Amino acid sequence: MNAKRDFLIFAAVLIALPLFFLNQTFLLSIFGQVLIFSIAALGLNILIGFAGQISIGHASFIAVGAYLSAILTKNYHIPFAVTVFLSGGLAGLFGLVLGFPALRLKGFYLAIATMAFVVMIEQLLGSWSYVGGHIGMRDIPNFDLFGYVLKSDLGKYYVIAFCTFFLFLFGFNFLKSRTGRALKAIRESEFAARSAGVNVAKYKLTAFVISAIYAGIAGALYAHTINYIAPTDFGLGVSINLLAMIVVGGLASFSGNFIGAILMIAMPFLFSRSNLPLSVIFGILLVIVVLFFPRGLGYGVQLLNLKYFGIPAAWLRRKIRVSSVVGGKEMYVNLPEGKMHYEIGGNPTGKPLFMVHGNFGSWRWFQPVMSRLEKTPFKGVAIDLLGFGDSEKPEREISIPQYGQELAGFIDVFKEVKANLIGHSLGGAVIWDYAVNHPDRVNRILLIDPAPADGLVTPEEYYPALALYRNNRDLLKTALAGTIPSGDPDKLLDKLVNDAMVMDPRAFTENARALERYNYLADLHKIQCPVLIVYGEKDLLITDKLLAETLKRLPNARVKALPGIGHSVNVENPDLAVQIINEFFGG
Repeated sequence: MNAKRDFLIFAAVLIALPLFFLNQTFLLSIFGQVLIFSIAALGLNILIGFAGQISIGHASFIAVGAYLSAILTKNYHIPFAVTVFLSGGLAGLFGLVLGFPALRLKGFYLAIATMAFVVMIEQLLGSWSYVGGHIGMRDIPNFDLFGYVLKSDLGKYYVIAFCTFFLFLFGFNFLKSRTGRALKAIRESEFAARSAGVNVAKYKLTAFVISAIYAGIAGALYAHTINYIAPTDFGLGVSINLLAMIVVGGLASFSGNFIGAILMIAMPFLFSRSNLPLSVIFGILLVIVVLFFPRGLGYGVQLLNLKYFGIPAAWLRRKIRVSSVVGGKEMYVNLPEGKMHYEIGGNPTGKPLFMVHGNFGSWRWFQPVMSRLEKTPFKGVAIDLLGFGDSEKPEREISIPQYGQELAGFIDVFKEVKANLIGHSLGGAVIWDYAVNHPDRVNRILLIDPAPADGLVTPEEYYPALALYRNNRDLLKTALAGTIPSGDPDKLLDKLVNDAMVMDPRAFTENARALERYNYLADLHKIQCPVLIVYGEKDLLITDKLLAETLKRLPNARVKALPGIGHSVNVENPDLAVQIINEFFGG
């Protein structure tokens, strides 16, 4: 998805949320605690969810951070802006010490070792009179930012919110880095990671240190928010609650840390006046999660987002697009099946080149090429196949022969004796159909990464993903970006995605089915005109092996590989595409 957009929304929510509750200081305090424990939960998630190492002693790191910051600010008057870093550093040092057993222990044995550590820390703090023993430390100073003391709940909230945003942003980039990838490799298989050259010991220790730093900072924030701490605040129960947060929220899920913190921290306050025991509430919640969201509520929300949350936006986008098109476009051809939209670009007096786009496409995939044809002997006539772009979406069969029949009807309007055709991806399959049924009406054919003449099979497990594209713009954008891996010099990707979103909803899956149901190999001998097939060497969809049988059956064809190009030279390198057009069509 779009990480930059998500973090901007995250920042906006953090800033705006307390403004709706300015007179409810208790709620501001709850919001602050939710954020604090989401920081600690993220630290634990880095260790368990992303690195695959177990820990039931994370409350000890929170205690270390909380007590160090409280001691330094209360007894030595060091500003919180300094102690928060020292708290994270000392907790990280303890994490390093605890991380060494992880090099030899796994599973339950490591869990027991970390559990012993949290019990030990709680008992040591309880017996240490300097920090109040079991009574704890009172009157811990408020946040002191180099002389500016924040006493209000709103001020405290914004300090916590700033730290939360920064730590989540750092965690996101950390997990996207080489170190993050190494941690995920270790989680999946230590043996495989070690075989690939990953220093398993080094990265395990790194995970423990980073995880402990997050917990230490959360502890410092907690101490100066509540202004009172005691050893019982950081006992084994807190460690279990942190573990429950990331399990219920979702392991290896960023949003899951917030969901878990909300449920485990805020929900007890919400039900504090009810007669229903919290143990019953949490028990029911755990049963629901295990049965219906085994990977956590964070993944459940993500799945709902992929399947359903985008439906209203997708529906509105289609409605707005349709209402703006019906009266506003003049470049249409009326076919029996519906109105087909097209655009013309290049040399107004040049020879027409009929351009047929691919799946999820529109005429715009040829816009970069057409804009560069002005000084050539050609003009591009780029169509939106029925069901795509600004063309009508009739209720008829979706098949390659149907598309071929509609293309024939369109070309007939231009009264070309012999047409020059350019097809891209699925458009290549459409041109196969047109050419074998009207071989005498074709002059030359240029195919860009075309579907093979014997069809293109999509694995059955891909169809659920194709269905998700129908209502999820982010997923669709990611998919289309993969077809132009070498670049987008004309910055068209967002417009291409917008065009794809208004495609006939049935076509998101039915086009893939259509590509499986044709085979023109036996008829390719009818195509006597010159055929040039170009494909990008970086194309993961169409390869030379897929095209081999097609090339054998064509009597007058040649193929050209394009180094450094993916699936769409017409978008990735339109200058090269124009050069190929000039050379092939005789410009």
